[in-house]
Amino acid sequence: MKPTTLQIDLKNITIQLPSDKIIVDRSEYEELKKISSKGRYLTLSEVLELLSVSRPWLLENVLYKPEIRKQIDIDKNSNGFVKYPDSQGGRYYFLASKTKEFFEDHFAKIFEL
Repeated sequence: MKPTTLQIDLKNITIQLPSDKIIVDRSEYEELKKISSKGRYLTLSEVLELLSVSRPWLLENVLYKPEIRKQIDIDKNSNGFVKYPDSQGGRYYFLASKTKEFFEDHFAKIFEL
């Protein structure tokens, strides 16, 4: 499907932007969003907020599912992106860029749609 384009004749019209605003191409904006999470870690609370799910739901449907854990746990897969706690009560660490990508790519499967 071709993207829709909107044409507006702006002859003799000046648009002033505040000095703290810029206009960028959509592709550049998307790339900036993508790289903004590179090298950043998320806490479990941040992942819960990102996905709008409860802690028990995320643990049961994602983090404790063996078929998913073998993909995402850095101790089980060198391409993983989740550091599971070493002991009960420990912290989870999620590599932000890969976490977002994983949930984008596996949305239907995780939510069994």
